[in-house]
Amino acid sequence: MVSSARNYQLVIILLMLTFLITSSSGQEPESSLLLKFKSSLANATFLSNWNATVPLCGSNISYWYGLICYNGIFIGLQLENMGLSGDLDVDTLSQLTSLRTISVMNNNFQGPLPDVRKLTGLRGLFLSNNRFSGELPDDAFAGIKSIRRILLANNGFTGKIPTSLVAIPKLIELQLQDNKFDGTIPAFAQPDLVLDVANNRLEGPIPSQLSNQSLSSFEGNLDLCGKPMPPCPPSKVEERKLSKKNGIRYRSI
Repeated sequence: MVSSARNYQLVIILLMLTFLITSSSGQEPESSLLLKFKSSLANATFLSNWNATVPLCGSNISYWYGLICYNGIFIGLQLENMGLSGDLDVDTLSQLTSLRTISVMNNNFQGPLPDVRKLTGLRGLFLSNNRFSGELPDDAFAGIKSIRRILLANNGFTGKIPTSLVAIPKLIELQLQDNKFDGTIPAFAQPDLVLDVANNRLEGPIPSQLSNQSLSSFEGNLDLCGKPMPPCPPSKVEERKLSKKNGIRYRSI
C-alpha cells in the first residue's frame, strides 16, 4: 500500500516536471514565426530561401535573406526594395523576443500604420517610401520606450503628429517628411533629436526646443513660423500691447 502511494506521488511529480519543461520551451521557434510572418506578405519572391531546416544566423551573417544577425542571434528584418505588399503581421513579430529593428522601406505596403505598440523591444522602425495612409492614433507609439529611430517619410499619413512620440526618451531621429500631417508640431524635448517634417500641412510656431534644427526640415508646410523659419507674426494681444505702449488706441467696432 505504501509502495503504491509512493508510485502515485512519483507519477504526479513526473507529470509536473513534464508540464514545467513543456511550458518553459513552449515558445514557437523563430524560424516558424518568421515563416508565419512571411505568409502574410505578397510578392515575397526575394525570401524564397527562408527554410526551417536552415539556421537563421551564423556569427554576424544571416543564412536567410533579409535578416540581420549579431553574434549568431537574429535581431532584425531588413526587407527593403523588394516590391513587397500585404500585411505586416505584428502579432507574430511580437513573439520574436530578440527583434530590435524592422525596415521595409521602398516597398508597396499600404493601409493604416500597423499596431507597432506590440513591438515593445524595438530600437528602429523604418517604413519610409511606401503607401501607408490614414491618421495615426495619438498613442500610436505608447510603450515603445527604447526606440531610437522612426522613419515614416514619403507615405500618405494624415492628421496630427502623435504626442506619444514626445514621450520616447531615447529618440534621436524622426522622419515625417512628405506626408499630409496637419496642425502644430508637438513640443519635442529630446536633446539629440534630429527631426524632419518638411512638405506636410503643418502650421503655427515651431517649438523653441527645435530652433537649432535645419531650415530644410520645416520647409514646404502650410504656415510654420519661428526659428529657423521666419518670425511668427504678433498675435492680436501682442499687437494691442505694442500699440498701447506706442500710444495708439483701438476703437471697438
